[in-house]
Amino acid sequence: MLSPDQIDDIALLEDLSMTAWPAPRRIIHKGWALYFAAGHTGRANSANAVVPLATIDDATIDMVEAEYRRQGLPPQFRLSPLSPPDLDARLAGRGYHIASKSRVLFRSLDGVPAGAPDAAVRVQDRLDHAWMDAYRRMVPVPEPEMPALLSILNGIAARPRFATLWQDGQPVAACLSVLDRGWAGFYKVACRPDRRGQGLPRRLMTDMMARAVGEGAVGAYLQVGAVNAPALALYDRLGFRHLYDYTYAKLG
Repeated sequence: MLSPDQIDDIALLEDLSMTAWPAPRRIIHKGWALYFAAGHTGRANSANAVVPLATIDDATIDMVEAEYRRQGLPPQFRLSPLSPPDLDARLAGRGYHIASKSRVLFRSLDGVPAGAPDAAVRVQDRLDHAWMDAYRRMVPVPEPEMPALLSILNGIAARPRFATLWQDGQPVAACLSVLDRGWAGFYKVACRPDRRGQGLPRRLMTDMMARAVGEGAVGAYLQVGAVNAPALALYDRLGFRHLYDYTYAKLG
């Protein structure tokens, strides 16, 4: 369905993920998108190649660094297969370090039946306090980052689906699925700490993939930290395959 040897496939998922996770402020310059979101998540606070680039000049690197400092943020590049091949070495020479590495996974939704929805799953197409409160009980979000997170979530221009799985009258797992151009992107997959080990995120995502098929999706994708072994195991069981990696190079 997709291939890591095809840069167009990688570019497609880059387009989808940038649309699904929109930073509230941005600057576009010479094939780069500089995103700013008060420090909440790397993707929304880094410079990203938006087309395959063979090179980058020193003036552009200088400009990126100046703009992030102006925003009160550390200069940061997100290095993907669209980035110039020598950029990591050039940034290392300027004092950048690799802050983290993530994997992009995908799967076809062929064969996933659009069956009856799981009665324990609640889905809404708009963010509300109940979903946000449920998510924050599973994954703490620092209060200073909340305005940026809310701006991102409320700014999704595609079709968001905010989902929670309920058990014993309480939300025990949550995720965001964004439907766009035939794909379902999964974000903010979380489980209540005291309910881990019960397969709840798998149950929720299985239901959400079936719902996505019912809305016309043909594939699903997500990003996950390269050292997050439990999440990688979960997504492997759900049939996701590796497509490409990206890293964050941060100055300071």
